[in-house]
Parts: sequence; C-alpha cells; structure tokens
Amino acid sequence: MLRELQQQLTAVLRELGGIRKSGDLERMLGLDRTLAWQLVKVSESSDPLENAPQVPSRVSIERFVEGAHGVGVTVEATTPLLEAHDAFETLVQRHAGDRVCFNSMISAAGKGDQWHAKELQHRRNVFRGMSHMLGVQAGLLLRSSIVRRMPENPDAVDTRIIGGVANLRLLWEMERINVYQSRTFRKREDGVSYQSDIARTNLAGGEDAEGYLLSSFCCPSDPKVEMVPADSGWLYGNLMNGSVGATAESTLFFGTRYYNIPHPEGREGQFATRLHIEMPVKSYVCDELVEPGFADDWLSRVETMVGSSSSDRAAPPGIERLLPSRLEFEPMGKGPKPLKECRRYTELLESVAAQAGIDISQYECWRLRVDYPLYGSTISAELYDPHHTSQNS
Repeated sequence: MLRELQQQLTAVLRELGGIRKSGDLERMLGLDRTLAWQLVKVSESSDPLENAPQVPSRVSIERFVEGAHGVGVTVEATTPLLEAHDAFETLVQRHAGDRVCFNSMISAAGKGDQWHAKELQHRRNVFRGMSHMLGVQAGLLLRSSIVRRMPENPDAVDTRIIGGVANLRLLWEMERINVYQSRTFRKREDGVSYQSDIARTNLAGGEDAEGYLLSSFCCPSDPKVEMVPADSGWLYGNLMNGSVGATAESTLFFGTRYYNIPHPEGREGQFATRLHIEMPVKSYVCDELVEPGFADDWLSRVETMVGSSSSDRAAPPGIERLLPSRLEFEPMGKGPKPLKECRRYTELLESVAAQAGIDISQYECWRLRVDYPLYGSTISAELYDPHHTSQNS
C-alpha cells in the first residue's frame, strides 16, 4: 500500500518534469517548505515503510494536487494518487486510530534514529503536560555521588550524595513541594525493608535533619524548607509556601553521607544510582566520582523503567518494563566537570570533598545526562564488574 502511494506520487512528479529537489517543487507550486520536502522524501525513499511518517496529511496532499492541476497536470494523472492516499488513511485508521500512533508504530519497528528522535519529542510533550497538571517544573534535577572505600574499613563503601533541583518554578501557589528524599534500605524476598547497618548522616556527620540542606549553595541562601523524618529510614525535604514565578531562581541542594555499605565486589559486583522521576524536569544529571583504583576497569549501563513500585514492596511481575533508549553513563575523565545548569557545581563538589579529606581531582567522573526524563519513570545508572560471576550469568 505504501509502495503504491510512493509510485503514484513519483508518477505525478514525473508529470511535473521529474522534479527531484524540494526547493524546485516549492517554487513551482507555491508549497510550503515542509510539504515540498515530505513529497520528495517519500517519492525517493528506498524503504517506504521507514518514511511513512513523512506521508503528508489529506489536506496537504490535496493542496499538492491542486497546485499540480494549476500547471497542467491532468485529473487522470492525480486521481490514482488520491486513491492510494485514501487506502493509506484507511490502513492508519484501522490499525492505529490516528497518525500520531501510527508514526509511533512505524518508528518503533526498528528502534532506530527516527524512533529515538520521536522519543525525545514525546518526552518534551510529557514535560509540558505534567508541568501544567502539577503546577511545578525544574530546570535541573541533580544526583551526584562521591564514592570511595571506607578508610577504616576497606571492605565497605562510603558515598557522599549531593542531590536537589535548580531553577525550580511553580506555576501556581502551593503549601509544600517535595524536593528531597533519602532512604536506607535492603531488598528481601517479601519486598524492601529498613536496614539499620547502613548508616546515614548529613555531610557534617550529624543526625540533625536541618543539616542536610547545603544552605551556602542554595539560592536564596535561606530557603523555607522543612525536613521531615519518617518511618523505615525515610527523610523528606519540602519547599514551603512557594509563590508563582518567585521560585524561578530557587536552587536547593542537599548532602547525604551513607557508609557501612557492603563492598560491591563482595556482593553483586556493581553499584548504581537509581532515581524515580517524580517532578517534570528539563534535565536530569547523575555524576559518579569514583576513587582511583576502585572499579577502574568496570563498565557502565543505563536502564529506564516504567511501572516501578513507589511503595515499600516490589512491583508485581509484568508491571515493570524496560524502555528502549540510547542513554549512556559516560566517562568524563578525572575530577568534577562543569555543569551548564549550575554555575557553582564544581565548587560544590570540591567543597564536599574537601570536608571529607578527599582529593577529588584524582577521582574518575562518570556522567549521565537525560533531557526531559519521562515523568513517572525510574532511571538506573550503573557501574559493574564485567568479570564478576553474577554479571556473566
């Protein structure tokens, strides 16, 4: 059917003198640039299915036919084209319901460049829609970790996590909005439960909840934030009484230290940052800065999941699904790297490292950047030992 449509379109272009450049077609018939490009693209495609998303709409194809009639192409030459387009639209309606869904079906067939370009477009649309529905958005969601063996116990891992948001914007007034979550946990056969032997403090080594807010790197420097300890090891940070538009400059960063973490080499041979996207954000950035000599030859992988459980119990089988993506956890070299969304980012990491006596300039930096991460998804960025038996099974 698509092949027939392509052949009939090529026949009409042949009647117009064998036009092969969209600019020539645009000038001859007075068409807009996009339509002219679509027509030439579809007619010259070696794989009509691949370029099916470029097939013009009914209104556009009729505009092309009308222009062709105006320069002498006969109705007999254009009628087969209109009939082929009718058959194409019948196919779309039957199997997809509309062109948007049909284009997704076609582009998903190979998960190639076309699919991933559409994926970004749809993620951006979800960001806009959820910003409207929830009344909040952020320019940056940050989750960065400084990872090392514990000096006093090399069989355990110490990690300092810097997380938060930058350029937070409220679209309407609200009493509170959650901007920070922390949890210590372990997985068991019956779900997820609190594990007390993994210790957590603020970066100063204290237990006071207010100490988690990195006030000197926040904007404004005295944000109205409430810290709420909760059951099962949860700790929440909420921005209070934000005003419409007034939070556009809000940068809210929190620091957490976890330690007594079982060494990954002695367990599953991996460590990861796993974050559930619970706010519409333009960019999610995850940096792992790893101690020299620790995981030097490890590999990276990124997974995006939907259907993850937001409770303390695992999602039922079949609910959680992996989404196709080309996200990469990329090696960036030694030391912290600048971040365009946060002017003081390297200063922030250097300050946290200096407080812990860490020479961060020698740490290997891995970075994951996700533009318009899908609201409601869970993104996992992992480093893993390719030689570990559990990774080869």
